[in-house]
Amino acid sequence: MDNWDDARFVLALARTGSIRGAARSLAVNHATVSRRIATLESRLSARLFEQTPSGYVLTASGKIVTAAAEGVEGLLKGSERRIEGADVELSGEVHLHIPDFFDDWVCEKLAIFSQQHPKLNIHLTTAVALADIAHREADIALRVTQAPPDNMVGRKVWQLETAIYANIDTVIDSKKNLADYPWIRWSSMFKHTPVEQTADIICDNSNIPMRVTTYKSLTNLIRNGAGIGLLSPWFADLDPQLKRISPIIEAATMDIWLLIHPDLRGVRRINAITDLLKKLFHSKVDKV
Repeated sequence: MDNWDDARFVLALARTGSIRGAARSLAVNHATVSRRIATLESRLSARLFEQTPSGYVLTASGKIVTAAAEGVEGLLKGSERRIEGADVELSGEVHLHIPDFFDDWVCEKLAIFSQQHPKLNIHLTTAVALADIAHREADIALRVTQAPPDNMVGRKVWQLETAIYANIDTVIDSKKNLADYPWIRWSSMFKHTPVEQTADIICDNSNIPMRVTTYKSLTNLIRNGAGIGLLSPWFADLDPQLKRISPIIEAATMDIWLLIHPDLRGVRRINAITDLLKKLFHSKVDKV
């Protein structure tokens, strides 16, 4: 196999498991995927895939080709990043991924930064879901995690402390168990996080009228009296519609990491934004 263009069709089918899925990822017609795979199999005199009820599965030969294709892909992406490292102007694209609860805080400073650097094109994604830095879904990511990936460059910039909050007008009976109040909780996809594990201990899961996938929804529901829940004092203590009804719960504390791909070290536009984010956290810490 002497053509990378052939290898990427194999890689796309291996990752998606379907001809149509591979076609979508490559932005080509599904017939093109079938034809290119068949041509490559003919040239190699080997079957690369077996078609099963659950999708296309790699054969032993297919695994060899896929491993080689992943190696080529890694080399190409690494070269791209190293070339970007030679940038001498603060220009080009930066893909930044942040959790939704930092949106207001980060955007306030990012707007000023963007005005100061008009040649810089920033793509901001705000979501709790993780971005795949290795596959360039993000160049820089703020990530809530107790175990950052070993293959990324990063530093812990903050510990997200947590306490229980309620709407300012909610009457909290000191004789009543907190488990008896309605709780606003995170979606089950976050069940392994310290916050949800702590909530499992405090409440018995019998009174959970709503579950959410964003911190903003969690805050808004508690603010409007839908129930009580775990929020960060760094944000919730500034909200006049909320009141803290517990001390900080150490077991629910989560780490915030600032991560970049190792190939992007030394890229001026990447360093400029990571420096901006570090200063934001330092300024916040200094005010506590």
